[in-house]
Amino acid sequence: MTIVMIEDSEAHRELCRTLLEKVYGPDLEIFEESNAADGLKTCRSVQPDCVLLDYHLPDMTGLQFLDRLNSGGSHEPSFPVVLLTGMNSDELHSDATRSGAQEYLLKDRLNGQRLALAILKATQKVGLIRQLREEHARLTRSLEEKEVLLKELHHRVKNNLQVIASLLRLQAKAATDETVTAVLRESQLRVEAIALIHEQLYESADLRNVPLAQQANLLMASLFSAFGVDPARLSGQVAVCPRPDGTPLVLGVDQAIPIGLILNELISNALKHAFPDGRSGTLRVEARIEAPNHDGRVELAVIDDGVGIPEDLGHRRRKSLGLEIVEILARQLHGTWELKREAGTTFRLSFPER
Repeated sequence: MTIVMIEDSEAHRELCRTLLEKVYGPDLEIFEESNAADGLKTCRSVQPDCVLLDYHLPDMTGLQFLDRLNSGGSHEPSFPVVLLTGMNSDELHSDATRSGAQEYLLKDRLNGQRLALAILKATQKVGLIRQLREEHARLTRSLEEKEVLLKELHHRVKNNLQVIASLLRLQAKAATDETVTAVLRESQLRVEAIALIHEQLYESADLRNVPLAQQANLLMASLFSAFGVDPARLSGQVAVCPRPDGTPLVLGVDQAIPIGLILNELISNALKHAFPDGRSGTLRVEARIEAPNHDGRVELAVIDDGVGIPEDLGHRRRKSLGLEIVEILARQLHGTWELKREAGTTFRLSFPER
């Protein structure tokens, strides 16, 4: 046991030395200093198992000593410290603990058993703190490694999906039947919508959530480009209100993918059918939280001022594949939806926030 004792009273140093020798015998190595400056030097050179520190020193108080010992006020223990004082003060005890002392002993009650027990408790506390620090560092490293792997996973998934989308594009160009070409083209856009989400996750610091506004803007821009839309003729707008607490509205990955596919179907459908013969207009995506509590729902709408849905859509026996996909994904989100003809077409989806 290596101990540094910083005490200006020779009598107290002799008493502590005698008590420690009885407890530790030949295993004791003790260094004695009478002032704080020399005590700091000895602590840093010796790296003791424990420090016995007097509160009243000639050149500074014990609390000031602790502040310097623990790297300028970080209050992370460099060594186990037992503070020795003649003052029985709860305030001083509290201040000493906050400053980095693990134990607090009154000099007038000092004996071998109490001193040895205080040193044991101090060393055990610092040992636990160091173990916790090491475990925290290990978990941090592990988390960083997993985040790197997860980013790489999203990156690889995005790349693979882009390869599939490129193959579908080539197949669509090679197809001679217009129906086949259209089907392949629609499949390509669906794959690209999913790839876009993985690209967002790969580039984001948050690997679990996707900002809905960013997702909708990127998807809108991608589809406008894919359909060769003239921005002077058609305007694409996204309005996503923040959550009630002011934070952005974000979706978990399990929600972002079906929402991305729903938006892909609805925006694509509007670009194909809502503005025929060079008609101009506006396509708008809106979203907000319906209720400012944990049970709130996300209200998502895709609105266009085009020619509107056909009057007989609700009476057709066979829905389009796009509408069937929307229905399936809405159920997957535990949501409800409606499609209205209101000076154009309005699709509204309501689903639980989480």
